[in-house]
Amino acid sequence: MKKFKIFTLCALGLATAALTACSDQSEEITSILLNRNLSPIGLEATGVGETTASFRWTQSLNATSYNLKIYADDSLSYNMDGNAVKEVNGITPDQIPVTVDGLFFDTQYTVYVQAITDGNDSRTSTWNGAYFKTSTKQFLKNPKPAEISDRSVTLSWEVEEGFDVSTIVIGSITHEITAEEKAAGQATIDGLTPETTYTAYLYYNGKQCGNRNFTTIADLAGATLVHPEDDLKKLIEDENLQDGTVFALYGGTYRLNATYDEETGELLSTGAAKVYKNITIKGIYPTDQPIIKGRFELYDGAGLSLSQVIINGLDNGTTDQIFNYKLDQAAAGTTFGALDIQNCEIFGRSDGKGLIYLNVQAAVESINVKNSIVHGIECSGGDFIDSRTGYPKQINLIESTFYTVASTRDFIRVDDASGNFAGVAGPQVKVDHCTLYNVGAGSSSGAANYRLLYVRFAGNKLTFTNNIVVGTTYKRGFTNQSSSDQEPTLQNNYYFNCQNLTSAGTGADATIQWFDENGTIGDPGFADPDKGDFTLNVDGAAYKGEAGDPRWRTAQ
Repeated sequence: MKKFKIFTLCALGLATAALTACSDQSEEITSILLNRNLSPIGLEATGVGETTASFRWTQSLNATSYNLKIYADDSLSYNMDGNAVKEVNGITPDQIPVTVDGLFFDTQYTVYVQAITDGNDSRTSTWNGAYFKTSTKQFLKNPKPAEISDRSVTLSWEVEEGFDVSTIVIGSITHEITAEEKAAGQATIDGLTPETTYTAYLYYNGKQCGNRNFTTIADLAGATLVHPEDDLKKLIEDENLQDGTVFALYGGTYRLNATYDEETGELLSTGAAKVYKNITIKGIYPTDQPIIKGRFELYDGAGLSLSQVIINGLDNGTTDQIFNYKLDQAAAGTTFGALDIQNCEIFGRSDGKGLIYLNVQAAVESINVKNSIVHGIECSGGDFIDSRTGYPKQINLIESTFYTVASTRDFIRVDDASGNFAGVAGPQVKVDHCTLYNVGAGSSSGAANYRLLYVRFAGNKLTFTNNIVVGTTYKRGFTNQSSSDQEPTLQNNYYFNCQNLTSAGTGADATIQWFDENGTIGDPGFADPDKGDFTLNVDGAAYKGEAGDPRWRTAQ
């Protein structure tokens, strides 16, 4: 072994080493003395701030002190002729790590260090270098809600003598700050897009000195602005309401109140807004979503779009569904516009019915739930999404979370009403990138007769992909109906504590049509599901498989 070490040193051609017997491999080497100090290795910058940084390295044998130089924008050129921005000499071993201040923010630096032996300049090592970059300064303030509009934002910053801020950059927009804006410490930037997340950057002489994230509010162009003190139900039911009306709601609570006869106490209205037109209801501020207490009844081909609102169906005066389709003046065969629910939270009564009910002879262009959270609708009577005599052309549940719903009823039910709609294609039902927790998680007897996808309308097509399902106890699994799509698309799904979805379990119904035999079984490691926190364990298979509602993929 000693001979191998000596041979290695010789082979490396260490001409500067004072090796006295490289050819005599029988002599043991107990020390090595080089003609000069080795350059310090392991050089790194730690605790880098806006104007300071600390440096440490592996000390060189026989070195008594160290010199350090810092150059701006040097790119490890080892051209030491220029003027260093900082220079520290005579750093003793007990002073390592050494801290240097007086640097400039948001600047790329190169730091060099060399080893010294006091009293012997011939042993001074060559320089070793490393990169580091100081942090950006944060002059920019977080914009307040009132400073964020649909197409503009007003930004403010700390005014400090000696820092003459120059530009603001937001996406492709570069705003040159005027003298008046510099003095005020404030500028308004136009040309933004509604409901879009941006990062604003503040610069001083090309150096970033602040950045803030913000999201523009809902598009207010042509919208009817609504305040909590306004009667939203009355506005929606106005007989002069125009098709395509957009209601933009400020934060606060809006009650679609149930009404009663003052003398008899008879229930006159069930706390539902009656929708006869194609309308949009959206919250203005994403950080202050309006709360709507009540439910909606859609009449005679109406369509409804909801975004950035919270629907509270707990005290609406009835146990009916949150969304219920009805015919009044229109004839059978009417086609309703789309029901679009995006960026919403919806919850309801545990003793109530489901989320959506279509029990009229009518078609619906599409039912879409995207980027939303729905919970607490346990469906003691009626199914969660429930179509009996209607024809929903599409049902799309995308990037959403459903928990504690449909405890003892079907999650999605579409009965075969194809005889009322001659020549139509079957419904397209898609559930993709969703998180389902305690869906159909009632007692084994209560859930025995129900299914996750009870779809019987002729010609239906089912897609169930990239989902996480936890705590489902349906005895009949996905479906026990031969009229359900017999070749569904099942891909990249993850299951835990589920019954009869990946294979036939104890008490499984013999008529179950198919299983997700390629589904992955394992605990997704939800952070705190009982409190509605389904953040995934970053080391889990579901996280790595990019499954479930994307909102829960935030690293822990």
